[in-house]
Amino acid sequence: MQQPLPTEPTLDTNQPARWDRWMRPLYWMAGARWETLRHCPPSERERIAVLGSTVMIPTVMSFLGMIFYAKSRFANPPWVSVFAIALAWSFVIMNTDRILLATYRPFQPLWRRFMQVLFRFALSAVVSVAISFPFCLDQYRPAITYRMQTELQGKLNTFRQEEATKRTELAAELQKIRDDDAEARKQLVAAYTTQHDALLAQLPALETAILNPEDYAEKRMEDERRRAGEPDFVPPASGETRNVLANIEAQKETLAKTKAKLEEKQDLHNRLVEAIARESNGQPNEFYPEPKKSGSGPRTKDMTARDKLVNAELKRLDSALTLQQEALLASDKQIAAARLEDRNAYLDALVGKRDAFIEEAQEKERVRKERLAKLNADIAALETEHPLQVTRLDEQTAALVATHASNTKRHEERYLPPIQRIERKMTGVLDPMEETIGLYRVIFVPAPDADPAELAEQGQKWIAGLFQFLVIFGTLFVLDLVPIMTKIFSRAGPYDVLVEHPEFIANANLRTFHTEYGKHSEDWGVTGMVGQPSGPDLVKGNPRNNEPGPSSRS
Repeated sequence: MQQPLPTEPTLDTNQPARWDRWMRPLYWMAGARWETLRHCPPSERERIAVLGSTVMIPTVMSFLGMIFYAKSRFANPPWVSVFAIALAWSFVIMNTDRILLATYRPFQPLWRRFMQVLFRFALSAVVSVAISFPFCLDQYRPAITYRMQTELQGKLNTFRQEEATKRTELAAELQKIRDDDAEARKQLVAAYTTQHDALLAQLPALETAILNPEDYAEKRMEDERRRAGEPDFVPPASGETRNVLANIEAQKETLAKTKAKLEEKQDLHNRLVEAIARESNGQPNEFYPEPKKSGSGPRTKDMTARDKLVNAELKRLDSALTLQQEALLASDKQIAAARLEDRNAYLDALVGKRDAFIEEAQEKERVRKERLAKLNADIAALETEHPLQVTRLDEQTAALVATHASNTKRHEERYLPPIQRIERKMTGVLDPMEETIGLYRVIFVPAPDADPAELAEQGQKWIAGLFQFLVIFGTLFVLDLVPIMTKIFSRAGPYDVLVEHPEFIANANLRTFHTEYGKHSEDWGVTGMVGQPSGPDLVKGNPRNNEPGPSSRS
């Protein structure tokens, strides 16, 4: 049965429609030119649009990943700069995928396609690591922060303890400097006061001058006469008086020896009497310790005879002692008479000492003036030296205080900056290096206060951390490879043929030109081509002597 002819004209489905105008951005992101794509059927244009839409996946992921990276790295990120950098980075990724999609040809050599895919794999790996690692750091940030803060707190406590100990020592040194200064100042003032007062105490005696030597001589003579009249006055001894004194000393020595011998003989007599009585009673005694019968015997007679001799010696010594005492009394009278003569002679000689007293007065006045001048000079020197000593003490103390201030400054430069840095780290945001080190310690290094259960689980933490990293890395890696993998796994369509056709013809012509140029260069030179450097430059810049011609490729 024959179909009726349509009354209205049928639309050509291969012609561009209105929705193609809205798909132009997707065509552009797929690296397709609309002048070529418009000659393709709608299914091909839809395929190209799908390829272009896949470019949005890594673009959006790069934009969000850069924002996340900035957010995780800065406590207060500059959002305007962050969004600008994120847009620039997403544009770089989008343009890279667009270039790969535009330059990827299904009909080109395998090695060239492999290099394009390898480049995109490497870029995806770098981008995935750059985003997944901060993501893992952000996930483990509480554990990293706790671990780092714990270690920093221990280090901070050590620094603070050392700083406090050193500061205490510096304070003790400063207090010692002040105490030593006060003590030295006190001793200096005390020594100055003592010496100054002692010198001043000598002034009244030295300021009393002997105005008239004659009066001084008269006064001295009167004093000597008055002193000679005192009972205990002893005038200077003459030669005769000294002889009498020597004789008295010899008599006293002899008298002492006689008394000693008398006491010795008296003691022997008492012992003999006691021994005779014990011997008569038959008891042992000092002289005969052997016991015997009571009664008188030879031993008793012997001791009686010895006692008689002792008694005779006692009488002799007693008589000698009496004579010596009488001689000593006579010598005492003699010395008294000699002393009286010496006193009278001393008084008679005072008249002749007047000139000597006058000279003595003059000498004392000279010595007084010299001592007074020396004393005034000593007082002036002491009063001049004391301020200099105080100044030197002040300079010495100031030098010690300056040295202490320098030590305090070095102490603060050594301890305060590290303490402040640790405090800022404990309250602030750790930098990537510190977070990376903290992640390593959390995974591989046991905590200082870990219990046995945590020590047993320490070997499993790296597996958990690696699994977490691989999940994030794999997801980002796959999403970044969506455009190029879609291009690889999609079939070669009409658009690829239309794009490859002129390139294939141009490459074939270039290879033919390079092959045939040596054969026809003379003929071409005749036609004037030799005057144009484009031909030789083209051959020199594209050496393809070993590349087969179009006949061999076909």
